[in-house]
Amino acid sequence: MWRFLSVTAISAGLSLMPFVAEAQRAGDTEAFRQAFQETLQKPTDAPTLLKYARIAVQVGDLEAAVSAYERFLMIDADQPRVRYELGVLYYRLRSYEAARAYFETARASPKAGADVKSGAGEYIAEIEKRTGTSRFSGDVLAGLRFSSNANNANSGALKFFGNTVVPNPAFSQRGDVAAIGAAQLRHRYDFGRQDSGTLETDLGVYASRQFQVSEANTLLLDLTTGPRSQPFEGAFRDVTLKPFVTGRYVSVHDKPTYWSWGAGMEGTTLLRDWLKLSTVVLGRRREFIDNADAPTNSRSSGNDAAIAMQLQAEVAPDMLVVLGINATRYIASIASESYRELGFGGSLTVRFADPVGLNGRKWYLTGSAAGAFAGYDAADPTIDPNVTRSQADLNLGLLLSVPLDDRFNLIGQTTYFQRTAPIGNYAFQAFNGLVGVSWRF
Repeated sequence: MWRFLSVTAISAGLSLMPFVAEAQRAGDTEAFRQAFQETLQKPTDAPTLLKYARIAVQVGDLEAAVSAYERFLMIDADQPRVRYELGVLYYRLRSYEAARAYFETARASPKAGADVKSGAGEYIAEIEKRTGTSRFSGDVLAGLRFSSNANNANSGALKFFGNTVVPNPAFSQRGDVAAIGAAQLRHRYDFGRQDSGTLETDLGVYASRQFQVSEANTLLLDLTTGPRSQPFEGAFRDVTLKPFVTGRYVSVHDKPTYWSWGAGMEGTTLLRDWLKLSTVVLGRRREFIDNADAPTNSRSSGNDAAIAMQLQAEVAPDMLVVLGINATRYIASIASESYRELGFGGSLTVRFADPVGLNGRKWYLTGSAAGAFAGYDAADPTIDPNVTRSQADLNLGLLLSVPLDDRFNLIGQTTYFQRTAPIGNYAFQAFNGLVGVSWRF
């Protein structure tokens, strides 16, 4: 029956949503939770969805409002004002292409009023200024990190040709502070096709400079590029595919350590409006480089094949769960460096109201846990010819993000890493803490 809901009724339902102004950051969270529960009980009831969307904007949860409006359009797609309001939300989330699509369909509708047409035109003009066929964006982080074991020194007894040896004090565990910088730079080139085709290029940069333990200085460059599109119609229209090529360079202690190149395929699909599945398959060549710190590094060179799957679920308005699993097969030039690895992990992100009254923006808290098990093909005779290497990794993390404004965030993070292995040469653990500021542009 709600297919014939009038534009006037929708306008009244949306009249309390001042989208052009800054959204109200604090609100009645109890009413928000109740409205969410009502949408679960009445998932196809239009007034219930509109009410939930209005309250979601009032409390600053733009993503939840987007979800409610998009579900409403599944009930009645010919509602230009709803499309207009969705365009405003996507614009505020800086998803300009999605915003443009909603604005264009809103003003093209015969049912659109003069205010919708003029407002959509103004937004489209602003989007043209901010975007184009070629677009750059990125995230940058700068901060200080403390590590209880900056040089990843072994925590167990060392083996050398099967004999237990006394560790060199110069290589014992040392704590240190490092200045770190990280960036994720993105470029998107729009092909202007109906399949939403874009050429995506991502460059990741990470660098650390230790205050004392210089052998732990690290530089990592990671480049991936490839076209992404939605090639299917009908039931598979939400599937996106991205074939890509990738390359990586790593240096440790200011010395080239290894570089790699490869290719793969990424596939993403929406299983539900709140549930997304991503799969990546990758083949890669790794070339390790001999240097003064690792004169036999090149014997680890080889080829690997990997597959990873990730499930992302918005289980509640302020709660996001991510689960993942991955498997790798690596074949090196020698059997003692070849291995099979299985990894798994997950994270839980919770958004909550500003507890100290800083600026009313919602804070983010993310807890994560991951594990990995690796088994090698053969024993290394230079370490212990009688024991084949295996290892188990545990990685725990907690991250707090405090928004200072639309682009800057204060970041605090703690992590704990532990590697256990029957051969002490490979076992170590470390506690890390980081404080920094991130900037999004």
